[in-house]
Amino acid sequence: MAMSGNTHALDSQPTTSLKWEFIFEAATLLVTMIFWKRWRGATPGKKFVHIKIVDSSTLKDIDNRQAITRSFGYIASTFAFLIGFIMVAFRKDKRGLHDLLAGTVVVYEDISSF
Repeated sequence: MAMSGNTHALDSQPTTSLKWEFIFEAATLLVTMIFWKRWRGATPGKKFVHIKIVDSSTLKDIDNRQAITRSFGYIASTFAFLIGFIMVAFRKDKRGLHDLLAGTVVVYEDISSF
């Protein structure tokens, strides 16, 4: 309706609240951290494709600081016109901005451990 010139079509849209946005982002971060702890560096999607996040220097499980930094790194990667994600295609080590900030790397899991 707004495309047809009806400027009042958007008047009935719900308003957003910064408080609810913050609650959503905090809940997302908390759930992600729970998955990382429970499944040792993997969310359900990462488990499905048999990859996980590890420390880039030790290849051990990441800690909470790295998990939080990596999550906030997603925001930085997005606000930088997605360059933080696109750079994965051009880097030999396939690390995005979020990985560089957190000191992490994505690795394939050993399928025989399932």
